[in-house]
Amino acid sequence: MAPLDPSTVRSREELSDFLTELGRRIEAGVVDLENLSTTGYIGAAAGWTADLEGFFMNRGEPVPDEPSWSLVASIFLAATIYE
Repeated sequence: MAPLDPSTVRSREELSDFLTELGRRIEAGVVDLENLSTTGYIGAAAGWTADLEGFFMNRGEPVPDEPSWSLVASIFLAATIYE
């Protein structure tokens, strides 16, 4: 099974498909969820969003000024492991 790649998400429909697949993989145990509570998951999403400059800088990419569907997908995926 190929890893989820948020960079491929370009539309609202693709984001919906991405989130559906992320949820399916979490439920199947394919994606480990570090933040088991809703508040923990939301907190991790908030923390990663606040620190996203470092993520982009480490990759040598510009920090986006405006969110994209891909960035929203990245936030949801990162919240599975971000502490």
